[in-house]
Amino acid sequence: MDERPANANAAIDIMRQWQWLRGDPDGNIWPISLELHEVANRLAMEGIPRPQDALLSLLCSGELSAHGDYRWRKHQGGEYFQHEDTGAPIKQRQWQVLAKLIEVDRLDIENGGFGYLLRNLPKLGMQNCAPFDWAFSDNRFSIALCPVELSGFDPNYVEEWFSAWNIEVSRAWPDDDLLNFDSEPDAPATKPATNRGGAPRKWDWDGALLHLAALAHHGANGLLRDDGRDPNQSDIARHLQAWFINTSRNSPEDSQLREYGKRFVTELNALKLRDAKNLKGGK
Repeated sequence: MDERPANANAAIDIMRQWQWLRGDPDGNIWPISLELHEVANRLAMEGIPRPQDALLSLLCSGELSAHGDYRWRKHQGGEYFQHEDTGAPIKQRQWQVLAKLIEVDRLDIENGGFGYLLRNLPKLGMQNCAPFDWAFSDNRFSIALCPVELSGFDPNYVEEWFSAWNIEVSRAWPDDDLLNFDSEPDAPATKPATNRGGAPRKWDWDGALLHLAALAHHGANGLLRDDGRDPNQSDIARHLQAWFINTSRNSPEDSQLREYGKRFVTELNALKLRDAKNLKGGK
């Protein structure tokens, strides 16, 4: 997908009019994400032809960001590697590879071919893999890479398989109302936390985590998602980001926010496992 689809500009203009923020009665504001299929359906209802093409183009360019669950397997340099994550960002490179595979398939069909052929990834023990599966209506996609022109013994030989699901899309453009708001005149200034043992801390993590605890305790739904499920690391990261922006007009790097989100989810799962064991032991 070397050229930007004509409908991508129209799609981004439409999405800029959508509600990408959420707030509570206390005045806290945080960004939200939408499921991939919901974005495609809404764009289609707005008159965008082939909204999946526009979405993919915007994800490739970084004008939209996405996160989800994924499994990643790779063989390179004679070694095996794998990684899994939940609620994690999906890198632009994965979207760009998907777009390239789709384009190669389209050109092959235009030139009288039959489209892609199933691939074997022998080093990864995977047979009959589709080079790509762009199932936007199911919030998922996968890609399989294997250089057919190289021998499996070639030092440059690489096999790679990536599959992502539960994909949600977030805007990647700034919001002036969120980033440039003025504090209320009577609102007390928030003092940054300090580290008495050394240099002042840049971010008030204590305040952010106390806010997280208050959110979990306040209200019937606490930190639960709209569908009633427990929050994932991206949800926690967004709550933390919203607090920092509301109190200091800036926030830590996404990687820092996600790390705290990951630690929160790890602790939550440990507590759930402990409760399950206690319940089992009490029977």
